[in-house]
Amino acid sequence: MMTVYTAPDTRAIRVIWLLEEIGVKAEIKSMPYPPRRHTPDYVALNPSGLVPLLIDGEVRLSESMAICDYLAGKHGSPLIVPTDDPERAAYLQWLWYGESTLMTPLSRLNVVSQVERKGPEVEAILAGARDQAAQRLEVLEARLEGRDFLVAGRLTLADISVSYPLHLVSLLDLDHLLGTRSAAYRERLRMRPAYQRAIAVA
Repeated sequence: MMTVYTAPDTRAIRVIWLLEEIGVKAEIKSMPYPPRRHTPDYVALNPSGLVPLLIDGEVRLSESMAICDYLAGKHGSPLIVPTDDPERAAYLQWLWYGESTLMTPLSRLNVVSQVERKGPEVEAILAGARDQAAQRLEVLEARLEGRDFLVAGRLTLADISVSYPLHLVSLLDLDHLLGTRSAAYRERLRMRPAYQRAIAVA
């Protein structure tokens, strides 16, 4: 059986959710965060010390969306939009919008907000990151007009990608940056039975 290493409130939730959506079993090993500090032996498995980590036979993957793509493809899931589908280009755009465009300012906020000694320079970085996050969330808000999901009229890996930065928005107390459509979209994703099962074990 394959193994997935995870920790609370990390990108690993994407992988656990994906497994629940496609009905595939794995051994889930949840660790305190950050694993490299609390579980030193884990670094022997994943030198970055980060989660998630998938071990599937000889396959080892540690990028959350790479793991999701690998597992969805391996099991023939409709969460992937095929190459001959007219929605394929939009799917790719939003698949990476979640992990790159949305995550960049949110990751900066997450790290810099933990700096104990604040000053003008730190506050300027935080303000800039908040502005960037707000701007990028407005693009998501516009995309969701008339849509329940980002592409193809159904849940895809693009939604799973975007779901994590939306979770981080909540953890960073930035819900005021969400438009009404984005807030409702996040709630729809959270209410999915597979997501509910995933957060119970992640």
